[in-house]
Amino acid sequence: MGITLLGVVLLPLGMIWATNPVRLLQLAFVTAIFGAGAAVLLGSFGLPPALVPGLIFVTYVCAQYALGMRYSGEAQVFKTLTPLIALLVYAILSIFFLPQAFQGRIMVWPQRPDLLNPGYVPLTFTSGNVTQTLYLALYSVVAICAGLLVTRGNFLHMALLRAYLLGGYAVIGITFWDFAYRVAHVPFPTSVFYSNPNWAIVNQALGPVPRIQASFSEPAGLAFYLSGLFFCCLWLNAKGRRIMRVDILLILSIFAMLLSTSTTGILTLAAGFPLMIAFSTISGNTAAIARLFKKGVSLAVVGVVIVGPLLILVPSLQNAINEVLTSTLSKGDSDSYAERSGLDSAAMGTLAQTDGLGVGWGSFRSSSFVPGMAANGGVFGLLMVALLVWQVTALMRRAGRHNPTHPGNVVLDGFGAALCGQLAAALVSSPTIGDIAFFLQLGCVAGTAARMLKDGRPVPSFARPADQAARMADDRVTESSYA
Repeated sequence: MGITLLGVVLLPLGMIWATNPVRLLQLAFVTAIFGAGAAVLLGSFGLPPALVPGLIFVTYVCAQYALGMRYSGEAQVFKTLTPLIALLVYAILSIFFLPQAFQGRIMVWPQRPDLLNPGYVPLTFTSGNVTQTLYLALYSVVAICAGLLVTRGNFLHMALLRAYLLGGYAVIGITFWDFAYRVAHVPFPTSVFYSNPNWAIVNQALGPVPRIQASFSEPAGLAFYLSGLFFCCLWLNAKGRRIMRVDILLILSIFAMLLSTSTTGILTLAAGFPLMIAFSTISGNTAAIARLFKKGVSLAVVGVVIVGPLLILVPSLQNAINEVLTSTLSKGDSDSYAERSGLDSAAMGTLAQTDGLGVGWGSFRSSSFVPGMAANGGVFGLLMVALLVWQVTALMRRAGRHNPTHPGNVVLDGFGAALCGQLAAALVSSPTIGDIAFFLQLGCVAGTAARMLKDGRPVPSFARPADQAARMADDRVTESSYA
């Protein structure tokens, strides 16, 4: 067991705020940006930094439950997150039975392939089954506890959204720092940011253009986080929300996404505006459509003003941009795309070989989310994910209609859009969703919507109507005069 530098900083902070659950959640949101870091090392398992405050927070909520504390909207939270709980139970059961049941009969791509001779291996029980299931269990428990906490009355929902946006500013700063390190050799603490032994860190480049990954294990991981941040800032701008200068953060997130040169990120940027405009059109929000068009024009002007002079002053920059565009547009013809497509096809093929049961959670590392879920969770896993998306979306819509003036609507706007952005990125290129920020947002959305429904219910009045009270007074007067 070992404690990294991140752990040395986070463990004291977690103990100081052990009785302040809001601070613990804020700390978890901020430290979620260290996707390739670890706070504590337990053999080959690295505890993600965000789980330090996350586990202390879970301990706090469980201790309150043991002392008799109950939350007003807990029934709605548990009902909404039931598919997540069912998926966790299936994942735990699957690693005990499925790898042994199909051992040696199915070829899988392991979580950590051999660097010298990567390839498919016969299915067997490995440490990947344990670590991936453990991550899912920890993240699911954190999501449920976060959902319970935010159902409290007079909860400061905006505090959590501000913490997420603060983490966004921090990860963009690290992105530019990594770019300076790769280009100008500015000192960069790689031993701190890449301290998790579960990840194999490889510096990537597109010809002369370095691919930036910041504090994540690969550019796709950075693009996954920035996709959520981009959608969050874009929708908050569309709804006219004024919080932590999301207009500036939107521009910075776009530049950071371009520095990652990730095809996933670039596709997210290209699809973001049309998707938001389409959603606003369907919902009839003309004000949001106008703000989106205005923001699109302003971003185009800013891009021309900044990029135009740079292309003139630095001619080599044009070659770099051409390299990135060529790589993105020809992605479908590249060897890496063929390899990823082969992985996804093999992952989907395991459904037929296992009669829809899957090969066990953590047994197969695919290239994108749906094939990975199909291989590891089987048909049941796919159904639970679809049901979870449906229930969370329906709860958000119901809460927004039921209580449109509640302050929690800002959280639903920001975190709801962030969840959509991250899910879209995962569908393109992510074997699984292993970002704790995603699960924190999921819990906060479920809990906030549950609280909004409760606050919007009419309070039954036990006061007597005026005419009934007057009749009763007349009766009393009549009775006393008769006596």
